[in-house]
Amino acid sequence: MPKHSAAVFALISSFSALSSAFRTPAHLSSPSRPYDYRGYHPSRQGSGHFGSLNNSIIPWAPLAAPLEDTPILSSEAEDCTAHTDGDSPSTFWLEEIAHQGTSPFLQDSADYVVFRNVKDFGAKGDGSTDDSAAINAAITDGGRCKGGNCGGTTGKPALVYIPAGTYLVSTTIQLLINTQIIGDAINFPTLKAASSMAAGSTLVNGNDDGQPSTNNFYIGIRNVNIDTTAISSSQQIYGLNWAVSQATNLINVHFKMPSGSEHVGIEMDGGDTGGGSGLFMGDLTFNGGNVGILFSNQQYAIRNVSFTDVSTGILIQHAFVLTLQQVRCSGVGICIDAGGDGTTGSLSLIDSSCEDCGTVVNGSSSFLLENIASASSGSMLKTNGQDILTGDLVGQTYAVGHLYATNNGTVDDTQGTYLDPTDRGNLVGEDGKYFTKSQPQYEDRDVSSFSSVKDHGAKGDGQTDDTAAINAALRSNANCAITYFPHGVYVVTDTIHVPPGSRLVGEVWSALTASGPLFSSATSPRPLLRIGHPNETGTAELSDLLLTVSDILPGTILLEINMSASHPGSISLHNTHTRVGGAADTRLRTACQNPNAPCAAAFLHAHLTPTSSSYIENAWLWTADHDLDGALPTTLATGRGLLVSSRGPTWLLGTGSEHNALYAFQLASAQNVFAALLQCETPYWQPAPRAPAPWVPDAAWGDPGFECGAQGEGCYMAWQMRVLGAETGRVGVYGMGFWTFFSKGSGECGGVDGTCQVSSVGFEGVSEGMGRSGVRLFNLNTRGVEDLVRLGGSDGKVGAAQRGSWGSWGGVVVAYLGFE
Repeated sequence: MPKHSAAVFALISSFSALSSAFRTPAHLSSPSRPYDYRGYHPSRQGSGHFGSLNNSIIPWAPLAAPLEDTPILSSEAEDCTAHTDGDSPSTFWLEEIAHQGTSPFLQDSADYVVFRNVKDFGAKGDGSTDDSAAINAAITDGGRCKGGNCGGTTGKPALVYIPAGTYLVSTTIQLLINTQIIGDAINFPTLKAASSMAAGSTLVNGNDDGQPSTNNFYIGIRNVNIDTTAISSSQQIYGLNWAVSQATNLINVHFKMPSGSEHVGIEMDGGDTGGGSGLFMGDLTFNGGNVGILFSNQQYAIRNVSFTDVSTGILIQHAFVLTLQQVRCSGVGICIDAGGDGTTGSLSLIDSSCEDCGTVVNGSSSFLLENIASASSGSMLKTNGQDILTGDLVGQTYAVGHLYATNNGTVDDTQGTYLDPTDRGNLVGEDGKYFTKSQPQYEDRDVSSFSSVKDHGAKGDGQTDDTAAINAALRSNANCAITYFPHGVYVVTDTIHVPPGSRLVGEVWSALTASGPLFSSATSPRPLLRIGHPNETGTAELSDLLLTVSDILPGTILLEINMSASHPGSISLHNTHTRVGGAADTRLRTACQNPNAPCAAAFLHAHLTPTSSSYIENAWLWTADHDLDGALPTTLATGRGLLVSSRGPTWLLGTGSEHNALYAFQLASAQNVFAALLQCETPYWQPAPRAPAPWVPDAAWGDPGFECGAQGEGCYMAWQMRVLGAETGRVGVYGMGFWTFFSKGSGECGGVDGTCQVSSVGFEGVSEGMGRSGVRLFNLNTRGVEDLVRLGGSDGKVGAAQRGSWGSWGGVVVAYLGFE
């Protein structure tokens, strides 16, 4: 894969002049510009080649589960108190649990091993033996190869476990699509670059260049230290290349680099395919080095990252939407360098701090800065060498860009202004910052705290009805044990109910797939996975799971949350996604190939009902636009993306909703909602047929009617976000990337000013005059859309238009405050 040239590093090293009291920042004087991407269109080609597909496994026609294989265990059978008493475990449970994962669609599935420990492949972890070959062997074992060309994207999953130790690495560790690297969560292993690594090398390459970076899905790294201190400070070296896209997972990674060196912690280099299209990363630390994160990606939410003694914390080469939350910089030249005009479409920085920083934020962009502490530091905001803002912003909000203060369509192009602080209500923690929660890994529990669904009779074989066994396991384990789903495809013919007191953990995105007639009625939709009943309160934590459909099932709601949290974040989903079509586990691959007749494949991806309260971090609600396991054409129409009707509190961090026919996001009488990055793409096939086809709008669900009149075909395309109802309030959305790439499947929206869709965000019936407790949209970015905000439905008046709000990938609004 092409690497950065010495010339680029010369640019990085061309330092800006700041006071000698602060570390000299790194700087790119000629960064890439968003308009270089004006001709970009997502790849519509299939991904890889599955090869030896076992066509006898058909989840859409499941076998009945033998009763003797489905024991019904009562909770009394467990000694629940034993799981939480005593000393903390010395061994991470993942190392000791029975590894029962399978990949059922492989011809040789019985021989394929999902979990692999690098020490079983010869790695020593002693700090002196070169473990590069052993770790790479663990990744490729089982005939795995780049680009999903040996088992498609989904056919050969791998969980590569790295026990505690120091692993010397002399050649790049290469990840593949559908790979999770997980280190010991009790004692993080260290991947240490050998002093012999060549200049310009990357210690860990998370980009599988067998596919474009925008198709690098289902990749993860967690619980590792990346150490480059053995390499000369003057040598160019990268800790991690993270040019990836949705459904990827980078958490609990710590970078150690020599102070004052040319080293970079994270780069995003996908060669000619760009840096990717991601959603979320978090819980990262960077010590030393030239640049912590050399950012180049379409969009991201980044939470809880710290930079200490780094020349520049985050240096942006290219971004359309970047939402940064809980960034801490100490002893850095520039905390966030957003570059010159055009480098960064929009930047939201909230709940962050700088100590001994030369500059907190440098550059020009659509900036939203909120609640930022600054001590012993230089400028809060600097543009073109000029101080724009000094001091701190604790409890304050500051905006630069296109500002709409009312609903009359008038824009104020502010060069910097204070806004009334947002009313955060019950969305905060004890420190007054927006509440956040890291992904649970249960490192404080030993292996006896876990109960596998396979021990309750579930098969996960893609053909046996596992409904009764899974429900029995969840009933038994509630308030008692953590329910573990070894990798597999678990066929479900009726709703899986998650009771209060539940914790569910998957393995490399274990899949629950809806099947059968109970999910077939669009007039009587049914949830595949239901978390609690209305008005229940308690705990439910889900991680590393995937919810899918096995067939054309227009009555399927993949996820429904009813339960209210007993305390903030006790209802949480991390790294858990929904997928409709595009993989070997569904008949949609072969049944929905007509480009002019999209299948009504599922009703709704996810519904957060009025009584629910939930924390959702890193979720991709994807209706497939292409085949992950081959080259089959696909045309699908899930009715709806994410429906939020919760009274809250609700937290959404890094949420994507793509290719859904009526809307991507809908907030209906929603209250107390915080969102950091919402991202969507309009269905590529629209407006042929015109929305709402193939669906019939249902008023009971608040569906849009698309009363377009004479507005033209571009009106008959899915709303990217709708906000409905007089009760809706205390909603703050920080960073939106709403993209339209195609019209009727062709690239007619090219160029910064090209449009083929009429409206992006719609408000209907929302109360005005709510002040700081109203609906606040910060850094709304669009591509290919005429009107960023429309009031009163498809035929309503324009609140904000791309013309007059130029920027980012087409249009950008730093703040829409018309409902205050």
